Amino acid sequence: MQSQIIWGILLLAAGLVLTVLSVTVIPVFFLFYGIPLLLIGAALIIFRRREEIIEEAAD
Repeated sequence: MQSQIIWGILLLAAGLVLTVLSVTVIPVFFLFYGIPLLLIGAALIIFRRREEIIEEAAD
């Protein structure tokens, strides 16, 4: 696996845990941490090949 995928999965998991905890148990304060982690993790997974495509085009 590429490092972007690993980091994306880890950030998605951390964001999901924080978001679920903030909705169910802990006050909504953790939504400020959970939602950005979800978005960053999803972006890493969605745009994982962009760097390789840019490098191929430059060659």
